[in-house]
Amino acid sequence: MYSYPLVSYVLTAYNCERFIRNAIQAAFNQTYSPLEIILSDDCSTDRTFDIMKEMVEEYQGPHKILLNRNTRNLGITQHMNKAYLELATGEYIVAAHGDDVSTPERTRISIDFLLSNPDFTAVSGSMRAVYIHADGSESDATEHSAHVKTIRTYDFNSLANIPAPSRCFKRNVMTTFGALQDWCPTEDELITFRALMLGKIAFLPDVMVTYQKHANSNSNPDQFHRFPLEKILEQQTIDMKQGVEMGLITNDVKLSIETRLKSNMLIRKDYRKYFSCRNFATLLHLLLNPHLTLRRRAAYLKEHINYLRRKYEW
Repeated sequence: MYSYPLVSYVLTAYNCERFIRNAIQAAFNQTYSPLEIILSDDCSTDRTFDIMKEMVEEYQGPHKILLNRNTRNLGITQHMNKAYLELATGEYIVAAHGDDVSTPERTRISIDFLLSNPDFTAVSGSMRAVYIHADGSESDATEHSAHVKTIRTYDFNSLANIPAPSRCFKRNVMTTFGALQDWCPTEDELITFRALMLGKIAFLPDVMVTYQKHANSNSNPDQFHRFPLEKILEQQTIDMKQGVEMGLITNDVKLSIETRLKSNMLIRKDYRKYFSCRNFATLLHLLLNPHLTLRRRAAYLKEHINYLRRKYEW
């Protein structure tokens, strides 16, 4: 039997006043212990931090609370560097965002899995996705949900990326490699990538998060320009170089993975073009990408058909 380590539930936010109250309450409702909850605001211009402060002052639960407000807006990557490397002190980190809502059992389920499977460095749960409309109403966002029926596990060769909004990972995923570069646009797939060099990762069928899509979501097509794929690849290359130096991977593996990442980047560029407008011309361009396998072509075609069915209510 294992003893339960300190876990850091890190909730980062920027201009999330419409959603932050439910996200914080979900953090307070976590059943796992010992837990430190870090509420970190990236110098929001709305009432996000005010709501954080009010809720912390009213909180009377068992968890340790740490409240942080950056003195200037750091942006996604620098904010995550600070939150994960400076503010968090737990052996494991539960990553949470200010516009998503976790289930009470999220931390416990994630930590139970990682403690029972010590060769795993990160785990995500399934997610339910909803659209939050301007009037506050909700509707299903099935195409943005992420769900598996059985546990899926991945090693480095898979280049898999488990969902960020429901992810929990060993803190050494960050401390081993150090801060992400300031010019790196996101922490999302880089944390998974690093975790895969240190061990295996898993995707669980348990629904752990309600992922809320809205007009300001970073995953919206009009935000793609903020996340250049070349910069993500550059950070991955730097991390692999460190991996070779630390003996985590061989140089031959690095070169092979780098080639695959470059091919994947070309596919993702075509997919972004398609996803931004979802018309037949961009779909055809995507399907004709020479780097696509038949299986992925079929998956993209199925996705487009499902999109048309939802749009026209077939």
